[in-house]
Parts: sequence; C-alpha cells; structure tokens
Amino acid sequence: MNPSDYLAPALAFAAQAGLTNLQITQEIPSFYGHVVLLRAEQGEFVVKFSRQAGRLASEIIALNRLRAHSVLPMPEVLEHREILGEHGKLDTFLMPRLLGVPAWELPNPLPNPAQTAQRIVEQMLAWHAVSDARGFEHANGDFTPAFLPAFESWTRPLLASLNTATSPFSAELRSAFAKLWAERERMLAPITGPSSLCHDDPHACNFLYDASGLPVAAIDPCDVAFRHREQDIFHLADAFADWRLLESYIEQQPLADGFAARRWFFSLWDDVKHSQNVAWYDAAWFANKFAQLAQVDADFQSVADAASAAHPVST
Repeated sequence: MNPSDYLAPALAFAAQAGLTNLQITQEIPSFYGHVVLLRAEQGEFVVKFSRQAGRLASEIIALNRLRAHSVLPMPEVLEHREILGEHGKLDTFLMPRLLGVPAWELPNPLPNPAQTAQRIVEQMLAWHAVSDARGFEHANGDFTPAFLPAFESWTRPLLASLNTATSPFSAELRSAFAKLWAERERMLAPITGPSSLCHDDPHACNFLYDASGLPVAAIDPCDVAFRHREQDIFHLADAFADWRLLESYIEQQPLADGFAARRWFFSLWDDVKHSQNVAWYDAAWFANKFAQLAQVDADFQSVADAASAAHPVST
C-alpha cells in the first residue's frame, strides 16, 4: 500500500471510536506497519496499522506485561479491531499519543548522550530485574529452568522456515545458519542468572524523548517474554550507536564471557524472525552480520567467507 492509502482508514477508524474534528498531523512508515498521528477535539492520538496478521493483538499483551514494571510511560490501547481499507482488511488499533519526539528528530549530536544512555539503561534494568521463578519462557508459554530449551523453542521454527522450498535464503546463508544452530549449545553455555522480562526490540528508536534528548516514554515492544537479558540488550546497538547504550548497560550489568559473539548470534536469529514475519530479506545484510560474528568467533570464518562471497556488501 502507498502511504496515503492509510489516511482514510485512519480517519474513519478514529471517527468510529468517537473522536471529532479530526486532523492528520503526521504519517510514519515502520518496519512492521504504518502509523498515522491525529489531532482531535479530545486530544492527540495514534492509529497504528500492522503488516503482520496478529501482531497488534500480541503487542497489546506485550504492552500490558511491560507497563506494570516500566519506569517510563507506555502506550495504552483504546480500541483494536480489523477495519476494511481500499485493499482489504487492516489490523488496527487506536491509542492516545504520548508526549515526546522520536530519536531521529533529536539534535545531532545529542547535548548529553551519557545522560540519555543512563535513563534508557535504568529502564532496561527495571524490566530485567523482573524474573519468573519457573525460569525461561517458551514460545507456547511453558517454562523450563534451563535457558537452552526455551531458546530452542523460539528458534527451531525459524530454522525450519529458512530451509523451506519457498524460502529466499541462499544456499550459503542456509549453511551459515545451520552452523549457527549446530553451535548453539557451545555459544549459550556461559549464560547464567535468572530469566528477565524482555521488551524484545529496545533500540533507541523505540523510545520517545524530550527536546534535550532524555527519554520520556517507551514504545513498540515485540515478543515480550521471560528470556535472558542478553536477548534484549543486543538491540541497544541497533540504532544511534554513538549514544553508547549497549556499552553503558554492560558497564552497569557485567555479562558472562563470550557476549561479543552472542550479540551477533542473537541478532542473526532475530533477523530471521523479522524476515519471516513481514517477508523481508536482504542477503548482504545477513552476510555482513556473519562477517561480524566471525571477527569475534573464528569457528564461523568459513561460512562467513562463503556468505560474503555470494552476497558482497553493495558500495
């Protein structure tokens, strides 16, 4: 759909919810969907559309799980349903707009990136301090005391999906992921500690900020669950790396040896999930991440070299 195709459905949905004197103030395309910001007589609101069936229902659950333990405000959904657009059904929800601006509208460089990082780390540590006595959560909601079986329950379907006949993944990348799966026990063995409540996508663009760059709200969780904190924090380096969010977290919460490799291990599987969810695929992107992994774990050098040769990064 073209961006403008979302405007009429957003206005109709907001009107059906009882909002009056509606004006569109902004559109924001996102990886998983599209957001339309509205001004109404009752205040400022957000209409969010999803590209993935069922994503918004799970996001509502995720928001409710996190909000009880959040230092920062989080969105509250007012209404959620499928609506009919020009090109078919649209999974949609409506929520009040939280105060704050997105990361890409902040001054560059930030006036005080260390303070911004500290506030975000405080939020991350608050979520991660919440654990479940049953251990680590599986994709079906079950728990096990050990981390590895829980990780496998989320990841095994991803491995299966990239090896199907219709998968876009090349032979070189399939071999690289086969190696990644085969090494899972070795790579995850150093992980210790209890489970943590994880946002599952806490990069800098999933917070809102005041004009000085201090975070004032947290948004857009993905598959919230009781996982290991390392499955959350690699996202901190996904955007605005110069803010040093990941480094600041590690300074306050030291990690087990081997995180430099596990960062890319978790990130690669996370990208397979996104590929599966919204039919996105960038072979050079995956190859580059395997190259990053090989720099800190030589066991992946051969598969990384093969993937890079097949999918060189475009200049």
